[in-house]
Amino acid sequence: MKAHSRTWSVLFSFSALILAVPLLNAQITNDIRAHINHSFMIDNTTLPPGQYTFRIMQNSDLQVMTAIGDDNKTSVTFVVREVRDDHTPAHSEVTFRKFGNEEFLNKIFEAGSKMGVAVTETGREEKHLVAEGQHATEHTEEQQ
Repeated sequence: MKAHSRTWSVLFSFSALILAVPLLNAQITNDIRAHINHSFMIDNTTLPPGQYTFRIMQNSDLQVMTAIGDDNKTSVTFVVREVRDDHTPAHSEVTFRKFGNEEFLNKIFEAGSKMGVAVTETGREEKHLVAEGQHATEHTEEQQ
């Protein structure tokens, strides 16, 4: 009976390891360069249109990202979590949630990966719009 129990234990452990392997993939490994042609918000900060570099911060356990404008004057640090999508983008993608004229950074995916990041913190303005009963539309801007 012990041998049978041991076999099941080994099979269960092996199965758990196989299922966990996709979760071990890094979310975003390279800088994502994106041209955003409209203003947008991250948390409580409004960023102007322009060229941005999105980068996972070192030593943050892949949970903190920065958006840095090419003007080197615009910079925001924000918390992210890993997300998975059903498609694999050919080019990096930046996704926004739009309420009327207000756009909020939502997700970022690196080209060739189903794993990406989503912004975890919702700013005051977005919370206010949701509380008013407004519904967001989501749109993705593909980067070359």
